[in-house]
Amino acid sequence: MRNSIKNNMKNSMKNNMKDSMCNPVKTPKKIYALFTMLLLMFIFESVMLKNRAAIVSVFKNEIHQKPEKYTGTDNFSKTGNDTVPTQKKRIALTFDDGPHPAYTIKLLDGLKERNVHATFFVIGENACHHSEILKRMSTEGHLIGNHTYSHVQLTCIPEQTAIEEIRKTNDVIENATGVRVKYIRPPYGSLPKELTSETTLTPVLWTIDPRDWSVLNTTSVANHIVSRAKDGDIILLHDIFETSVDAAFIVIDKLQAEGFEFVTIEELLQSTAD
Repeated sequence: MRNSIKNNMKNSMKNNMKDSMCNPVKTPKKIYALFTMLLLMFIFESVMLKNRAAIVSVFKNEIHQKPEKYTGTDNFSKTGNDTVPTQKKRIALTFDDGPHPAYTIKLLDGLKERNVHATFFVIGENACHHSEILKRMSTEGHLIGNHTYSHVQLTCIPEQTAIEEIRKTNDVIENATGVRVKYIRPPYGSLPKELTSETTLTPVLWTIDPRDWSVLNTTSVANHIVSRAKDGDIILLHDIFETSVDAAFIVIDKLQAEGFEFVTIEELLQSTAD
């Protein structure tokens, strides 16, 4: 475009000079027109040079500008050709009402194979008959919590009876493992306020409940959990049902593939506190 304008001005100048030579009477006017053309060309050239310098300057700055430095503390994982920051998502698997002589063993085998630690809230009257399972749980890095001795709703019994339910279960666990109990999951999620001052145990509830004890369908239970899982969740299952154990394996495999890390309740609470 610039060359076109410039050529038009030059042609116009030539024609004006030719006309001035052939028409002397009009010479003063033609000279004025010629001067005006020269002035316009000078202004045009000045503007174009200034714009070109500005464009070149911006282009150079873009080339030599240093990229912003990432100052976060996230870990990085590479996907294809892109490197993006990612943070490990932590989630806790918890199992109530065991131990079961067959299904809990199957569960422990699968957890060991997948290098996953879980939390077991055991019933005292079941645990007292399977101390070897409790020992294995503890040895393999799982956390064991109190789920009362006979799965009673603590808000529906006298306070002293409730205290005895908790104490007896603690004794069973500690005698089998040598590890002091720190956590309790009250049956039905109900814990009387009076008991909080009578026990040093930390109550633990849940955030995902697939109602596995009612559904009794492996696929449905697994899909319910996987579709809702997020960082910091506590999953409630029962290791007294084989369908729940099988669902747990599906959940672990799928969520690990999505970047989740399975931890015990204690590890989850510590990471939340940090």
